[in-house]
Amino acid sequence: MKSFNSLSELQKYIGTSQGQQTVMGDKEVRRSLNEAAQLLEKLLYEQLQAYYDSYTPTVYERTYGLLNSLRISPITQVGNELQINVYFDRSMATHPSIFDGEDGYVAKLLNDGWQWRKNPANIYRLSRYEGFHFIEKAIDEFNSRNRWGFKISKNDVAK
Repeated sequence: MKSFNSLSELQKYIGTSQGQQTVMGDKEVRRSLNEAAQLLEKLLYEQLQAYYDSYTPTVYERTYGLLNSLRISPITQVGNELQINVYFDRSMATHPSIFDGEDGYVAKLLNDGWQWRKNPANIYRLSRYEGFHFIEKAIDEFNSRNRWGFKISKNDVAK
């Protein structure tokens, strides 16, 4: 059994993934990870819906592929840590280019924006867009509700 020389050592240990598993038990940590992932998925969905609500396209019809592509991975153990991922299914979140270029990963485009430099027309949301930053907004909201103390990172969500 692990021993501690001070309260600060104990607090530091409890802040680690191994400490959380010791205090909470593996089953409880897994349940909490699933709850946290479901919250993040819900927040991403809400932020994407806010993007969709922000305007109505006139040149194309929405497929809602990105909105319906949100997924939660099974929990995996990496070293002493348990991990779970909320991600976009690329097969549903990638669309062919209308300009005969490479396919576009919609999560990255909507989050970070785009600019079509060789376009003679300067058409907002077709040739340029500053991005909605829905991933960062969802992470910020998650962090404000994060009762579990889990660490979350963008980790190439929209790569």
